[in-house]
Amino acid sequence: MATKFLASVRNRAEALTALENGADIIDVKEPDAGALGAADPESLADVLAAVAGRTPVSAVAGTLSMAPEALAAAVAARRQADFVKVGLSTPDTAQLDAALEKLAAHAGATRLIAVLFADEGVDLRLLDRIAAAGFAGVMLDTARKDGRRLIDHAPLPTLSAFVEASRSLDLFCGLAGALEAPDVPRLMPLRPDYLGFRGALTDGKRGGGIAAARVADIAALVHPRAGPAAEGSAGAGPVDRVFIRDFVHDMEIGAYGFERGRRQRVRFSIEAEVPRRKTGPGGMADIYSYDLMMDAVRGIVARGHVDLVETIAEELAATILMDSRVAAVTVKVEKLDLGPEAAGIEIRREASAACCGAASN
Repeated sequence: MATKFLASVRNRAEALTALENGADIIDVKEPDAGALGAADPESLADVLAAVAGRTPVSAVAGTLSMAPEALAAAVAARRQADFVKVGLSTPDTAQLDAALEKLAAHAGATRLIAVLFADEGVDLRLLDRIAAAGFAGVMLDTARKDGRRLIDHAPLPTLSAFVEASRSLDLFCGLAGALEAPDVPRLMPLRPDYLGFRGALTDGKRGGGIAAARVADIAALVHPRAGPAAEGSAGAGPVDRVFIRDFVHDMEIGAYGFERGRRQRVRFSIEAEVPRRKTGPGGMADIYSYDLMMDAVRGIVARGHVDLVETIAEELAATILMDSRVAAVTVKVEKLDLGPEAAGIEIRREASAACCGAASN
Protein backbone atom coordinates (compact mmCIF):
# COMPACT_ATOMS: atom_id res chain seq x y z
CA MET A 1 0.00 0.00 0.00
CA ALA A 2 1.31 3.46 -0.92
CA THR A 3 2.31 5.81 1.89
CA LYS A 4 -0.39 8.37 2.68
CA PHE A 5 -0.20 11.98 3.81
CA LEU A 6 -1.80 12.88 7.16
CA ALA A 7 -2.44 16.56 7.83
CA SER A 8 -3.22 17.71 11.37
CA VAL A 9 -5.86 20.44 11.49
CA ARG A 10 -7.72 22.34 14.20
CA ASN A 11 -10.96 23.31 12.44
CA ARG A 12 -13.24 23.05 9.41
CA ALA A 13 -11.42 25.67 7.31
CA GLU A 14 -8.04 23.99 7.76
CA ALA A 15 -9.56 20.58 7.05
CA LEU A 16 -10.93 21.78 3.71
CA THR A 17 -7.61 23.41 2.79
CA ALA A 18 -5.79 20.16 3.55
CA LEU A 19 -8.33 18.02 1.70
CA GLU A 20 -8.40 20.21 -1.40
CA ASN A 21 -4.59 20.28 -1.69
CA GLY A 22 -3.74 16.60 -1.45
CA ALA A 23 -3.95 15.33 2.14
CA ASP A 24 -5.11 11.70 2.39
CA ILE A 25 -6.03 11.69 6.11
CA ILE A 26 -7.43 14.63 8.07
CA ASP A 27 -6.30 14.56 11.71
CA VAL A 28 -8.18 16.79 14.14
CA LYS A 29 -6.26 18.08 17.16
CA GLU A 30 -5.49 21.26 19.10
CA PRO A 31 -1.86 22.14 18.24
CA ASP A 32 -1.56 24.77 20.95
CA ALA A 33 -2.15 22.06 23.59
CA GLY A 34 0.98 20.08 22.71
CA ALA A 35 1.90 17.13 20.53
CA LEU A 36 -1.39 15.39 21.28
CA GLY A 37 -3.73 18.19 22.19
CA ALA A 38 -7.18 16.60 22.27
CA ALA A 39 -9.59 17.47 19.49
CA ASP A 40 -12.56 19.54 20.58
CA PRO A 41 -15.67 17.33 20.02
CA GLU A 42 -17.57 20.20 18.38
CA SER A 43 -14.68 20.95 16.01
CA LEU A 44 -14.44 17.25 15.20
CA ALA A 45 -18.14 17.09 14.34
CA ASP A 46 -17.76 20.18 12.15
CA VAL A 47 -14.78 18.67 10.32
CA LEU A 48 -16.57 15.36 9.79
CA ALA A 49 -19.53 17.21 8.27
CA ALA A 50 -17.22 19.20 5.97
CA VAL A 51 -15.17 16.19 4.83
CA ALA A 52 -18.38 14.18 4.36
CA GLY A 53 -16.67 10.83 3.99
CA ARG A 54 -14.34 11.88 1.15
CA THR A 55 -11.26 10.79 3.11
CA PRO A 56 -10.61 9.26 6.55
CA VAL A 57 -10.67 11.51 9.60
CA SER A 58 -8.70 10.81 12.78
CA ALA A 59 -9.06 12.57 16.12
CA VAL A 60 -6.72 13.01 19.06
CA ALA A 61 -8.23 11.91 22.40
CA GLY A 62 -5.33 12.72 24.74
CA THR A 63 -2.43 11.02 26.51
CA LEU A 64 -1.69 9.01 29.64
CA SER A 65 -1.28 12.25 31.55
CA MET A 66 -5.01 11.62 31.97
CA ALA A 67 -6.27 8.86 34.26
CA PRO A 68 -7.08 5.65 32.35
CA GLU A 69 -10.81 6.10 33.00
CA ALA A 70 -10.74 9.68 31.72
CA LEU A 71 -8.75 8.65 28.66
CA ALA A 72 -11.23 5.90 27.85
CA ALA A 73 -14.09 8.40 28.20
CA ALA A 74 -12.26 10.81 25.87
CA VAL A 75 -11.95 8.03 23.29
CA ALA A 76 -15.66 7.25 23.56
CA ALA A 77 -16.52 10.92 23.01
CA ARG A 78 -14.62 10.93 19.69
CA ARG A 79 -15.57 7.51 18.34
CA GLN A 80 -17.36 9.03 15.35
CA ALA A 81 -13.93 9.58 13.79
CA ASP A 82 -12.48 6.86 11.57
CA PHE A 83 -9.45 6.62 13.89
CA VAL A 84 -8.83 7.85 17.44
CA LYS A 85 -5.24 8.58 18.52
CA VAL A 86 -4.08 7.99 22.09
CA GLY A 87 -0.67 8.95 23.45
CA LEU A 88 1.00 6.20 25.48
CA SER A 89 3.67 8.27 27.18
CA THR A 90 4.60 6.93 30.59
CA PRO A 91 7.50 5.22 32.37
CA ASP A 92 4.93 3.66 34.73
CA THR A 93 4.28 0.10 33.53
CA ALA A 94 1.32 -0.34 35.84
CA GLN A 95 -0.35 2.80 34.50
CA LEU A 96 0.28 1.69 30.93
CA ASP A 97 -1.19 -1.75 31.60
CA ALA A 98 -4.25 -0.19 33.25
CA ALA A 99 -4.77 2.12 30.29
CA LEU A 100 -4.41 -0.66 27.74
CA GLU A 101 -6.92 -2.76 29.67
CA LYS A 102 -9.43 0.12 29.72
CA LEU A 103 -8.89 0.99 26.08
CA ALA A 104 -9.13 -2.63 24.91
CA ALA A 105 -12.85 -2.46 25.72
CA HIS A 106 -13.22 0.28 23.09
CA ALA A 107 -11.02 -1.32 20.41
CA GLY A 108 -13.90 -3.28 18.90
CA ALA A 109 -16.02 -0.20 18.21
CA THR A 110 -13.20 2.33 17.59
CA ARG A 111 -10.08 1.99 15.47
CA LEU A 112 -7.47 3.07 18.02
CA ILE A 113 -4.02 4.39 17.10
CA ALA A 114 -1.37 4.29 19.85
CA VAL A 115 1.09 7.18 19.69
CA LEU A 116 4.60 6.59 21.04
CA PHE A 117 7.30 9.24 21.36
CA ALA A 118 10.77 8.86 19.86
CA ASP A 119 12.28 11.45 22.21
CA GLU A 120 11.36 9.12 25.10
CA GLY A 121 13.02 6.10 23.45
CA VAL A 122 11.78 3.55 20.93
CA ASP A 123 10.82 0.33 22.71
CA LEU A 124 9.64 -2.21 20.14
CA ARG A 125 8.48 -4.52 22.93
CA LEU A 126 5.50 -2.22 23.50
CA LEU A 127 4.11 -3.10 20.08
CA ASP A 128 3.14 -6.63 21.13
CA ARG A 129 1.12 -5.25 24.05
CA ILE A 130 -0.54 -2.63 21.86
CA ALA A 131 -1.52 -5.24 19.28
CA ALA A 132 -2.82 -7.59 21.99
CA ALA A 133 -5.07 -4.78 23.28
CA GLY A 134 -6.78 -4.63 19.89
CA PHE A 135 -5.34 -1.37 18.58
CA ALA A 136 -5.59 -0.88 14.82
CA GLY A 137 -2.33 1.00 14.48
CA VAL A 138 0.64 2.74 16.01
CA MET A 139 2.39 6.02 15.35
CA LEU A 140 5.83 7.33 16.31
CA ASP A 141 5.89 11.05 17.04
CA THR A 142 7.89 13.50 19.18
CA ALA A 143 6.53 14.77 22.50
CA ARG A 144 8.62 17.96 22.69
CA LYS A 145 8.27 20.41 19.84
CA ASP A 146 11.67 22.03 20.35
CA GLY A 147 12.94 22.27 16.79
CA ARG A 148 14.30 18.74 16.66
CA ARG A 149 12.73 16.32 14.20
CA LEU A 150 11.86 12.65 14.39
CA ILE A 151 15.11 11.74 12.61
CA ASP A 152 17.10 13.66 15.23
CA HIS A 153 15.75 11.31 17.92
CA ALA A 154 15.69 8.01 16.02
CA PRO A 155 18.09 7.07 13.19
CA LEU A 156 16.66 5.58 10.03
CA PRO A 157 17.59 1.97 10.92
CA THR A 158 15.59 2.37 14.17
CA LEU A 159 12.63 3.82 12.27
CA SER A 160 12.84 1.00 9.74
CA ALA A 161 12.77 -1.56 12.55
CA PHE A 162 9.72 0.20 14.02
CA VAL A 163 7.85 0.08 10.71
CA GLU A 164 8.75 -3.56 10.07
CA ALA A 165 7.79 -4.65 13.60
CA SER A 166 4.46 -2.83 13.29
CA ARG A 167 3.79 -4.44 9.94
CA SER A 168 4.57 -7.91 11.32
CA LEU A 169 1.85 -7.37 13.95
CA ASP A 170 -0.63 -6.09 11.33
CA LEU A 171 -0.62 -2.62 12.89
CA PHE A 172 -1.30 0.39 10.67
CA CYS A 173 1.93 2.41 11.05
CA GLY A 174 2.66 6.13 10.89
CA LEU A 175 5.66 8.42 11.39
CA ALA A 176 5.48 12.07 12.47
CA GLY A 177 7.37 14.54 14.62
CA ALA A 178 8.24 18.02 13.31
CA LEU A 179 8.82 16.53 9.86
CA GLU A 180 9.94 18.89 7.11
CA ALA A 181 9.80 18.58 3.33
CA PRO A 182 13.38 17.22 2.97
CA ASP A 183 12.51 14.40 5.39
CA VAL A 184 9.88 12.95 3.06
CA PRO A 185 12.14 11.30 0.44
CA ARG A 186 14.30 9.93 3.27
CA LEU A 187 11.33 8.29 5.05
CA MET A 188 9.39 7.08 2.03
CA PRO A 189 11.73 4.09 1.38
CA LEU A 190 10.76 2.76 4.84
CA ARG A 191 7.19 2.35 3.49
CA PRO A 192 5.20 3.59 6.50
CA ASP A 193 1.44 3.61 6.00
CA TYR A 194 1.41 7.37 6.48
CA LEU A 195 3.54 10.40 7.29
CA GLY A 196 2.06 13.06 9.57
CA PHE A 197 2.57 16.83 9.36
CA ARG A 198 1.50 20.02 11.08
CA GLY A 199 4.29 22.61 11.38
CA ALA A 200 5.49 22.08 7.78
CA LEU A 201 2.01 22.96 6.54
CA THR A 202 1.91 26.37 8.23
CA ASP A 203 3.90 29.59 7.96
CA GLY A 204 6.57 28.00 10.15
CA LYS A 205 4.77 28.46 13.44
CA ARG A 206 2.85 25.57 14.96
CA GLY A 207 0.16 28.00 16.04
CA GLY A 208 -0.23 29.40 12.53
CA GLY A 209 -2.91 28.34 10.10
CA ILE A 210 -2.42 25.83 7.32
CA ALA A 211 -1.30 27.24 3.94
CA ALA A 212 -2.62 25.65 0.75
CA ALA A 213 0.73 25.92 -1.06
CA ARG A 214 2.58 24.14 1.75
CA VAL A 215 0.03 21.34 1.82
CA ALA A 216 0.41 20.94 -1.95
CA ASP A 217 4.22 20.86 -1.64
CA ILE A 218 4.10 18.00 0.88
CA ALA A 219 1.48 16.16 -1.20
CA ALA A 220 3.80 16.33 -4.23
CA LEU A 221 6.57 14.72 -2.20
CA VAL A 222 4.43 11.95 -0.73
CA HIS A 223 2.83 11.25 -4.12
CA PRO A 224 5.66 11.96 -6.58
CA ARG A 225 5.17 12.02 -10.30
CA ALA A 226 6.63 9.24 -12.43
CA GLY A 227 10.44 9.45 -12.88
CA PRO A 228 12.68 11.22 -15.38
CA ALA A 229 10.19 10.98 -18.24
CA ALA A 230 7.73 13.18 -16.34
CA GLU A 231 6.78 16.56 -17.72
CA GLY A 232 9.60 19.05 -17.36
CA SER A 233 12.50 16.56 -17.57
CA ALA A 234 14.89 16.15 -20.42
CA GLY A 235 14.56 12.40 -20.97
CA ALA A 236 17.74 10.96 -22.48
CA GLY A 237 19.41 14.36 -22.79
CA PRO A 238 22.02 15.94 -20.51
CA VAL A 239 22.29 14.90 -16.90
CA ASP A 240 23.08 16.62 -13.64
CA ARG A 241 25.32 14.82 -11.14
CA VAL A 242 24.35 14.61 -7.49
CA PHE A 243 27.18 13.33 -5.33
CA ILE A 244 28.76 12.68 -1.96
CA ARG A 245 32.52 12.33 -1.66
CA ASP A 246 34.84 10.98 1.02
CA PHE A 247 32.05 9.93 3.40
CA VAL A 248 34.02 7.89 5.97
CA HIS A 249 32.46 5.40 8.38
CA ASP A 250 33.83 2.83 10.78
CA MET A 251 32.25 -0.54 10.07
CA GLU A 252 32.80 -4.28 10.27
CA ILE A 253 34.07 -5.49 6.91
CA GLY A 254 36.38 -8.13 5.49
CA ALA A 255 36.51 -11.80 4.49
CA TYR A 256 39.71 -12.64 6.42
CA GLY A 257 39.58 -14.01 9.93
CA PHE A 258 41.67 -11.14 11.32
CA GLU A 259 39.06 -8.68 9.98
CA ARG A 260 36.20 -10.12 12.00
CA GLY A 261 35.28 -8.59 15.32
CA ARG A 262 37.01 -5.31 14.51
CA ARG A 263 35.99 -2.12 12.79
CA GLN A 264 37.77 -0.49 9.87
CA ARG A 265 37.47 2.88 8.24
CA VAL A 266 35.63 2.72 4.92
CA ARG A 267 35.31 5.67 2.53
CA PHE A 268 32.28 6.05 0.27
CA SER A 269 31.92 8.25 -2.79
CA ILE A 270 28.70 8.11 -4.81
CA GLU A 271 27.58 10.02 -7.89
CA ALA A 272 24.04 9.79 -9.26
CA GLU A 273 23.24 10.88 -12.82
CA VAL A 274 19.85 12.58 -12.92
CA PRO A 275 18.27 13.67 -16.25
CA ARG A 276 18.20 17.44 -16.40
CA ARG A 277 14.76 19.00 -16.21
CA LYS A 278 13.82 21.30 -19.07
CA THR A 279 12.34 23.89 -16.75
CA GLY A 280 14.64 23.55 -13.75
CA PRO A 281 13.57 22.33 -10.31
CA GLY A 282 10.39 23.81 -8.95
CA GLY A 283 10.84 22.44 -5.44
CA MET A 284 11.87 19.47 -3.31
CA ALA A 285 9.65 17.10 -5.32
CA ASP A 286 11.76 17.75 -8.43
CA ILE A 287 15.20 16.91 -7.04
CA TYR A 288 17.14 13.84 -6.00
CA SER A 289 18.71 14.54 -2.61
CA TYR A 290 22.22 13.55 -1.59
CA ASP A 291 20.69 12.73 1.82
CA LEU A 292 19.36 9.53 0.24
CA MET A 293 22.89 8.41 -0.60
CA MET A 294 24.12 9.03 2.93
CA ASP A 295 21.08 7.22 4.33
CA ALA A 296 21.82 4.21 2.11
CA VAL A 297 25.41 4.09 3.42
CA ARG A 298 24.31 4.41 7.05
CA GLY A 299 21.80 1.62 6.56
CA ILE A 300 24.48 -0.80 5.36
CA VAL A 301 26.89 0.23 8.13
CA ALA A 302 24.21 -0.33 10.78
CA ARG A 303 23.37 -3.79 9.49
CA GLY A 304 26.61 -5.36 10.71
CA HIS A 305 29.51 -7.32 9.21
CA VAL A 306 29.91 -7.48 5.42
CA ASP A 307 32.58 -9.63 3.80
CA LEU A 308 33.17 -7.82 0.50
CA VAL A 309 33.44 -4.23 -0.67
CA GLU A 310 31.94 -5.53 -3.92
CA THR A 311 28.78 -6.54 -2.05
CA ILE A 312 28.46 -3.08 -0.55
CA ALA A 313 29.01 -1.33 -3.89
CA GLU A 314 26.39 -3.44 -5.67
CA GLU A 315 23.84 -3.00 -2.90
CA LEU A 316 24.34 0.76 -2.80
CA ALA A 317 23.99 1.00 -6.57
CA ALA A 318 20.82 -1.09 -6.56
CA THR A 319 19.31 0.96 -3.72
CA ILE A 320 19.99 4.29 -5.43
CA LEU A 321 18.68 3.06 -8.78
CA MET A 322 15.38 2.15 -7.12
CA ASP A 323 14.60 5.87 -7.32
CA SER A 324 13.13 6.42 -10.78
CA ARG A 325 14.77 9.87 -11.04
CA VAL A 326 18.24 8.30 -11.23
CA ALA A 327 19.46 7.15 -14.66
CA ALA A 328 22.87 5.83 -13.59
CA VAL A 329 25.11 5.74 -10.53
CA THR A 330 28.81 5.40 -9.80
CA VAL A 331 29.81 3.95 -6.44
CA LYS A 332 33.32 3.83 -4.97
CA VAL A 333 33.98 1.88 -1.75
CA GLU A 334 37.48 2.05 -0.23
CA LYS A 335 39.01 0.37 2.80
CA LEU A 336 41.50 2.73 4.44
CA ASP A 337 43.26 0.56 7.04
CA LEU A 338 44.94 -2.16 4.97
CA GLY A 339 48.31 -0.47 4.37
CA PRO A 340 48.01 1.52 1.15
CA GLU A 341 46.14 4.82 1.31
CA ALA A 342 43.04 3.08 -0.04
CA ALA A 343 41.97 -0.24 -1.55
CA GLY A 344 38.54 -0.99 -2.92
CA ILE A 345 36.26 -0.93 -5.92
CA GLU A 346 34.46 1.53 -8.14
CA ILE A 347 31.43 0.49 -10.20
CA ARG A 348 28.97 2.23 -12.52
CA ARG A 349 25.47 0.89 -13.04
CA GLU A 350 22.62 2.14 -15.21
CA ALA A 351 18.93 2.01 -14.42
CA SER A 352 18.20 -0.21 -17.41
CA ALA A 353 20.75 -2.76 -16.26
CA ALA A 354 20.62 -2.52 -12.48
CA CYS A 355 22.32 -5.48 -10.92
CA CYS A 356 21.72 -6.56 -7.31
CA GLY A 357 24.14 -9.49 -7.20
CA ALA A 358 27.48 -9.36 -5.47
CA ALA A 359 30.80 -9.87 -7.20
CA SER A 360 32.32 -13.31 -6.75
CA ASN A 361 35.92 -12.44 -5.93
